[in-house]
Amino acid sequence: MKKIAVLVSGGVRIYPKNKLFLKKIFKGLDVKIIACVWKSQKKTKIFKKLYNVKYNKYINLQKWNSYMSKVTYVTGEENRSYKVINIFHMWYSIVENLKFLKKIRNENFDYVCRFRSDLYFKNSKKNLLKEILKIKDNQLIFPENNHYRGLNDQFFIGNYTTVMKFTSFFKFIKSFLNEKRTLNPEYLLYFFLRKNNIKYKIIENFKIRVLGQNLKSHLNYSIKPTKKAFVPLKDKINMKTLKYKMKLIKINRKIKKIID
Repeated sequence: MKKIAVLVSGGVRIYPKNKLFLKKIFKGLDVKIIACVWKSQKKTKIFKKLYNVKYNKYINLQKWNSYMSKVTYVTGEENRSYKVINIFHMWYSIVENLKFLKKIRNENFDYVCRFRSDLYFKNSKKNLLKEILKIKDNQLIFPENNHYRGLNDQFFIGNYTTVMKFTSFFKFIKSFLNEKRTLNPEYLLYFFLRKNNIKYKIIENFKIRVLGQNLKSHLNYSIKPTKKAFVPLKDKINMKTLKYKMKLIKINRKIKKIID
């Protein structure tokens, strides 16, 4: 049986519905939760018990003043839909999780999943085994939704070697900021894949939802960005290109269904 390491990084959320979601989508695989979570938060013991976490590490929140000072541009929804500092918190926890995973040599994982403990999918019968077994080298698979200006950073899966490339993510972020690119979480992930020649594949009919998410701030346009909202032409072209590629994928799938 193939093994998959499911990474829960940074913040933990307690939702039994998420545990059911995880069990359904990975049925047929040997699943191990690899947790690398904030030391300061509560309910970590409840989380470990609910998910039967065998491998767990605690990390401390970091200060990101030097990185924050280098952020030149953001997209208009910054501070409503995402916060700049949370991008650094998130990727720090993921990178630390991968470093921790690397030390677990006895498991020999085949695949690695970036996962959040507040996700679910309405169709509880959905199983990803077939899609996962088809994953190629230098390829990640993503849900069908939540790509916005880039690629969904809440959930993706790749083989062990491919996902381990993310350990260099902060070296990439420094370069990204020095180039004065627009900092948006989904665009940041998309650009990392481009720079590392990692392909992406969208899982058909697999749309994730977030449990307990308060979406009120997303529509509150009185909340202004903390940095200058601007997308340089080179970034605008990249975002538009990806958007049309996503649309083309959906169109091609509809055509295929009609032909079949």
